[in-house]
Amino acid sequence: MLLKKINRYFFFLITFLQISLSQDYLPSSKIPLSEIILTQDFSPELIASHAGQLAFIDKKNHTLGIYSNDSLRTLGGYGSSKYSFIDPVDIIIDKLDIIVLDESIGRVSKFDVNLNFIELYDLISDYQAYPSAFNIDSRRNIYFFSSDENIVYQRIYSTQKVNKFIDYSSNTRSQNCLSDIFINQNDQIGILFDCSNELHIYNRSGRLQRKFKIELENAQKPFFLDGRWAVINSAGNIQFSNGSRSNLFTDQEIVLDSYLDREDLYVLTKTSIYIFDTSIFKE
Repeated sequence: MLLKKINRYFFFLITFLQISLSQDYLPSSKIPLSEIILTQDFSPELIASHAGQLAFIDKKNHTLGIYSNDSLRTLGGYGSSKYSFIDPVDIIIDKLDIIVLDESIGRVSKFDVNLNFIELYDLISDYQAYPSAFNIDSRRNIYFFSSDENIVYQRIYSTQKVNKFIDYSSNTRSQNCLSDIFINQNDQIGILFDCSNELHIYNRSGRLQRKFKIELENAQKPFFLDGRWAVINSAGNIQFSNGSRSNLFTDQEIVLDSYLDREDLYVLTKTSIYIFDTSIFKE
């Protein structure tokens, strides 16, 4: 009987600590996708944002969509022309340029916010690469992960020269499980590994600074929120580098993608976009 009382006590103590160490946050606003998308032929899986303008990728239909001025415009379809895609896997917005990463042909397509074509180029010109994730720093250098080689490359903006930045090819623990790259305003680079549940932080020279163990299941994307590194998972849970956790209210929907735009975190689900003011995460 005493043992049962002790076990019950520890159960309630652990439950209390879990509740006290995590916090639920409500979105500052919510946009139902039914208000944006009026056609069944467009189902966004990736999201990006800049100053309230939203960009989406429908991976299944190989389509890019832009939502601004209360209207949605799309372009794309399967193909290799400058207005089409083979396998779009990532999207970012940089200085009003919308940049789409096409994995199967190792290229980047760039458009302005009005969907006017700007340029298209191969990330590596000498041979075929298959990049699965990318990001861009303050100097507009592009960092991309070649999954077949297990190498993070750096493409210099001023010269278009491509260098090996981080070589994981001899590291069996990280073999082909790099899931996302995030670069903060100080050009620190956060790299998430979903197989080892770790977040590695590098400086702009590629030197490893810190590693964080991620306790979340289905860790999805890293961010830098209010001076701290953090990781969000598909359930809308966030773990910070100091170990604290937060839960984002998304009506228990699965998170498809998320994107940090200045002080706002955009979270995309199958039916809605939830927008969270990152000031709520202040310690």
